Amino acid sequence: MKHVIEKSNDVVKLIKQRREVLGISQKELAQLCDLSHNGISKMESSESEVKLSTLLRMSKFLGIKLVIEMEE
Repeated sequence: MKHVIEKSNDVVKLIKQRREVLGISQKELAQLCDLSHNGISKMESSESEVKLSTLLRMSKFLGIKLVIEMEE
């Protein structure tokens, strides 16, 4: 399935949905990705912005392919 994302919150929602579908807790994802549980929690509750490097790391473990297009 292909999604066009225009806001960072939208990609975070998709990542959270995928994590839940796979039955992976925030703590487990944090351990797999070498991230903090607190950081994932804040990201999913929109308390903090997510870095591209973090998205790439999480997408790898969740089986999500991120494709980024940039236009001028």
